[in-house]
Amino acid sequence: MRRPNGILLAVFGAAAALWLSGCVAVDLRAGFAEVSETVGARVGVKPTWNNGTELDRAADEKLRELLSAPLNADAAVQIALLNNRELQALYSDLGVAQADLVQAGLLRNPIFNAAVMFPVTGGRPDLELSVVMSFLDILYLPLRQRVAAARFDAAKSRVVGAVMDLAGQTRAAFYAHQANEQLVDLRRTILQSLDAAGEITQRLYDAGNISALDLLRERALAGSARLQLRGAELAARQSRELLNIRMGVWGGQTAWRSLPRLPEIPASALDAGSLEQLAVTRSLDLVLAQQNIAALGEQLGFDKVSALIPELTLGGMGEREGGWQVGPVLELPIPLFDQGQGRVARAAAELRRAQQEYYALAVRLRAEARAAQERFDEARERALYYRDILLPLHDRIVNETQLHYNAMQLGPVQLLRAREQQIEVAVGYVEALRDHWLAHNDMEQIAAGRLAESSAMKNVLSKGQPMAQERQGH
Repeated sequence: MRRPNGILLAVFGAAAALWLSGCVAVDLRAGFAEVSETVGARVGVKPTWNNGTELDRAADEKLRELLSAPLNADAAVQIALLNNRELQALYSDLGVAQADLVQAGLLRNPIFNAAVMFPVTGGRPDLELSVVMSFLDILYLPLRQRVAAARFDAAKSRVVGAVMDLAGQTRAAFYAHQANEQLVDLRRTILQSLDAAGEITQRLYDAGNISALDLLRERALAGSARLQLRGAELAARQSRELLNIRMGVWGGQTAWRSLPRLPEIPASALDAGSLEQLAVTRSLDLVLAQQNIAALGEQLGFDKVSALIPELTLGGMGEREGGWQVGPVLELPIPLFDQGQGRVARAAAELRRAQQEYYALAVRLRAEARAAQERFDEARERALYYRDILLPLHDRIVNETQLHYNAMQLGPVQLLRAREQQIEVAVGYVEALRDHWLAHNDMEQIAAGRLAESSAMKNVLSKGQPMAQERQGH
């Protein structure tokens, strides 16, 4: 009996070589160092990916140190980037994209077939062996890798955007919570003033010096102030829980304290230059849209090349029928019906849509930047008006009322009412100061290259297409 000749052995040898070349490890942390550097340059704080290493233990120690002191906005952002579990889970998207990139560089496994035929009249059975593999996989490999590489770049940009979003959301949540805590203190002071005024009016009513209508008015004011205090307390508790979510803290960690007052308005306004220009030149959303266009362009090129002949298999076959017979095997689909028209048209349509969405996003970014600049200017002007005009004016009113009270020209109720109005103006100032810092945060986000709510970009990303190898059944 003759042995199979060198053709079949060569096929097996090639398959073995390709198997060895396919032993590629997947680094699930690939791309994170680049993400960390980009975030550090844009936000000023580098994120940490918790994987149980020595660096992670140092991050835990830093977390405990931050939580032990009263927090400011920067500390809250650091805690969020160190500890938010949703962000930690998102980092795995880098591993998924890296795995897709590795998969795009692998060839499909060769297929081994064996058949044994037993003659019905008896005798030695016939044996048929074959090994085939997709030859076009080798030619299409660079195209698939380019598609996967473009999607890997997009995945890194998405993660950077998510980190920047969390930083901005945490900072905004902290300013809102700080304002709510201040408002609770002010509302409590107002209620105390009204309760004191209520006791005085009750005594005056009992002495017959005021009418029942005046007494009822005081009670109504105190009742409204009590409801406003309850609402402020609820808002403070709710904003604290939102901040707990952003920072990813639980259990004993939720006992953190914040600085009691919002920062005062800086002497000079935020110098962002031309915010509209920065919004376009530094926009991470536009970068991500460009990467999406690049990926779809690579996908279109792949679909065009593989449209007519998506598969071509080559191999060798050996057949024993009396003696051994060997020879090559070729499998080629005949494109009579499916010539890839649908795949090419779909890819072209997706590319055109992505291009138009890119221009629409640029228009939206410019409009958002102008609107953010206007919000910031108005909030700063309003807060300064409270600080420089209204608060000093009511200080003078209280002082003048005190002088008239000392001269017995006004009663204690009028003095308490002046102080109550002074505190109400302080409430307005805290709200204006909160709006100033929220607008300031929006300005910083835009200057760093990210909008607080990038819904247009999210719609683009939600329309991402599967990898080329997935379409081909890899």
